[in-house]
Amino acid sequence: MSTLQLKSELHILIDHLQDNDVLNAVKTLLGRSVNTDTDFWDELSESDKAEIKEGIKDIEAGKTYTYQEIFTKYGL
Repeated sequence: MSTLQLKSELHILIDHLQDNDVLNAVKTLLGRSVNTDTDFWDELSESDKAEIKEGIKDIEAGKTYTYQEIFTKYGL
């Protein structure tokens, strides 16, 4: 996938987001400098870290959805 395609898909996803928590998380991630010495992991709350770890376990267990399944589900 090209950078332009990826940016386009991100724009679509962001435009359809209604959850302020998710939007703020995206803003935080996008607002970080690539050359920062701070690891974002260290700034996450313990509950956020737990949710990420749970998601990784789901991926490892094969509990995933394709990109197309998600777009179909949300009518994108």
